[in-house]
Amino acid sequence: MRDPRSSVRPDRHALLLALGAAVALGVAGRVAVRVGADLPHGAALSALGRSFIALGAPWLAVAWTLGYFARSRSAGAASGAVALSAGTVTWYLLTVVAGGRTAAPYAVPLAFAWGAVALPAGALFGLAGAAWRDGTMLERALAVSVLTGAFAGEALLLAREWSGRAADAALAAELVVAAALLLAARKRTPLRLTVALFALAVIAMAGAEHAVRDGLRLAGWAGP
Repeated sequence: MRDPRSSVRPDRHALLLALGAAVALGVAGRVAVRVGADLPHGAALSALGRSFIALGAPWLAVAWTLGYFARSRSAGAASGAVALSAGTVTWYLLTVVAGGRTAAPYAVPLAFAWGAVALPAGALFGLAGAAWRDGTMLERALAVSVLTGAFAGEALLLAREWSGRAADAALAAELVVAAALLLAARKRTPLRLTVALFALAVIAMAGAEHAVRDGLRLAGWAGP
């Protein structure tokens, strides 16, 4: 007879992993912003860190990866949602810690605003990661297309808005990651199908991110 506790442990482990990833995302973001100040070429390293942490696709990739390792699709969606929303709150909490009370009027509303975006986005990408693990051929193709489309779509969108060497390096890295993932996925999905879905995902993800960024700017976000 199956131990009923065995159905609880994976979900509990997935939740703990998601919370750990959330804290890591928030802390890594702050480290990336402040890193390099006392190192050679510190200004350039800090600029590169700020560019990378301003990207959304790496955060979505964390949710996708958590979904892949989750016990079920529902657990994958929940893990992704928790990681991204809690990671967002952690980021803005550390903003208040670093900036003091004067940062709270800016950080607190945006923690809720970005958290409202991160929750469904994390769930979607967590579900996609789980589908890549055990889905049909079409589901796997959709799963990897969503992930690679997020990287490439964001890079193409921000290439029109960002400038500078650090920004160029960060966006080029996203394109390289997207291409590498597409090539790696060909062992489990038909390349032509995946590329076709990828092209659609690039357009959809770029449009969605553009809408989100514009909406958050109206809410007071001062990000790039």
